[in-house]
Amino acid sequence: MTGNESLMDIFKDPTTIHSLSFGEKMLGSTVTMIMGLGITFTVLILIWIFIVIMGKVLGAADHHKQATPAAAPTPAEPAAADDSLIAVIAAAIAASEGADPDNLVVRRITRLSGNLTPWANAANEARMATRKMKL
Repeated sequence: MTGNESLMDIFKDPTTIHSLSFGEKMLGSTVTMIMGLGITFTVLILIWIFIVIMGKVLGAADHHKQATPAAAPTPAEPAAADDSLIAVIAAAIAASEGADPDNLVVRRITRLSGNLTPWANAANEARMATRKMKL
């Protein structure tokens, strides 16, 4: 290592690394590690500051929206279940089970929205199997 070359300049050339002592290699590795950690934490702190600023900006916008509400929408009343639809569903369940439709009690009918995954279908089938009436 010459007097006017720094350790990092020597690390740039892979052929000169073999001429360094163990202590110089460890010192160069430590400097490289500290620089990497410094850059990483600096970027993380900048990202954190950006997130805090955006949270305050968006929070102020939400606070402004809540301070001047327009007309609050009223929740819609759930549609009353059609008795003929319930009768058809009960008859279909009784026919598929081979049970007497008079012994079948429909407690609640809810519509499932969206496409269900196979896992969700299996869970629904298992849930329904636990509710079957034993005749």
